[in-house]
Amino acid sequence: MSFAESFRDLVPVTKKFVYLNHAAVSPTPLPVLEAAQAYLREVASEGTIAVNRYEADDFKGLREKLANLLNVSWEEISFVPNTSYGVNVVAHGLDLGPGDNVVTDSLEFPAVPQPFYKLKKRGVEVRLVRPNLDSFEDDVLSAVDGRTRLVAISHVSFNTGIRVDYERVAREAHSMGAYVFLDVIQSAGAVKVDLKHVDFAAAGGYKWLMAPQGSGFLYVKKGLIEDPPFYGWRSSKYWLEFNAEKFEVDKGPRRFEIGTIDVAANLALAKSAEILAKHTEEVSSRVLELSGYTIRRLSEEGFEVVTPTEKRAGIVIFKVKDPQRVVKELQAKGIIASARGQGIRVSTHFYNTKDEIEKLISILRHSNG
Repeated sequence: MSFAESFRDLVPVTKKFVYLNHAAVSPTPLPVLEAAQAYLREVASEGTIAVNRYEADDFKGLREKLANLLNVSWEEISFVPNTSYGVNVVAHGLDLGPGDNVVTDSLEFPAVPQPFYKLKKRGVEVRLVRPNLDSFEDDVLSAVDGRTRLVAISHVSFNTGIRVDYERVAREAHSMGAYVFLDVIQSAGAVKVDLKHVDFAAAGGYKWLMAPQGSGFLYVKKGLIEDPPFYGWRSSKYWLEFNAEKFEVDKGPRRFEIGTIDVAANLALAKSAEILAKHTEEVSSRVLELSGYTIRRLSEEGFEVVTPTEKRAGIVIFKVKDPQRVVKELQAKGIIASARGQGIRVSTHFYNTKDEIEKLISILRHSNG
C-alpha cells in the first residue's frame, strides 16, 4: 500500500465527501488532530506543568520540523497566526520610506498587497503589476528597478493556479538589490518549497499543510529584520523574568512572536510538517499527477481550463456558467470545491484519487449543460 493510500484512511472527511477544496481549508488528518488534542488533554489534567514541559525548548523542536520541510534553519522559523500577520511583519520591519517601491501583482490574494498600502502614507510606491499568466515572471520583473526594496508574490496563485518560478524572480530581483517575500500558503505541503532562495515567506497552516486555523509560520532569513517592527513580552530576551523595566530584543525567531502563540494549533502544524517531509517526493509528484489528470479530463470534456498545464501545482481553475450555482450542486452531491477566479477551483491533495475526479466530471457534465 502506498503512502497516499494509507494516509487516506487517516482523513475522516473521505468517508463522507469527495473533498477537492484543500486550497480553501483542508480537513484535519487524525495524527494531526491527535497532536493538538494530546496537548489540550495534558493541560486539562496538569495545567502549567504541561505547558512548561512543551515550552521547555522554546519550541525549537517544532521549528525544526517546519524548517526541515522548507529547507531552512529552525532559527529562521517563527510561529504566527496567519499569512497576513507575516506579511505585515515584513512590510513594517523593512523601514521603507520616500522613494522606495514595493512590486507585487493583481493576481495576489489581498493578504499580500494590501498591507503595503499602509506604507503609501510614508511615501512608499506600491507597484501593482497586472501580469499575463504566460509571462508572469517577465511582467513582474519588468516593474523592478534600482529603488525597489521588495518584490512580494505568491508561489502558487489562489485564483489561477499558476506556479511561479520564484527562484528566477528571486535571482533577478536580488541582482537589482531587492528582497523577495513569498506567500507559500498554496504550495507548502503540496509541492516542493525551498525557502533558502528567498528572504521572507509566510503561510497559514490550514490549507495544504492540513493543520488547524490559527497555526502558521513566518520565515525571515538570518540577519534580516533583527529589530522587529512590534515589541511584546515574548520578543524580549528576558521574557521569563516578567520584568516590565528590563527589555532587550531576542536574537532568535521568538522576536516576532510578540505574545502567546496557539500552542495546540502549531503542535498540529509541526506534526503535519513532520509527516509530509518524510514523503516530499511522493506528495509532490502525486499532487502534480492529479492536477494534470484533472486538467486533461476537463479539457477532454470541453471545459475551458484557466490553469496552464506546464505551470500547475495543486490548483485547477476552469470556467463554467454560474460558478456559485454549480458549486452548490456539487456540494449537494457530496463533492466539495470552490467558486474562485473565473470559475470553479478544484484543489486535489496527494491522497485524492482519479476516481474522485471522474465523479466530479460526471456531475459537471450535467450541471453545465
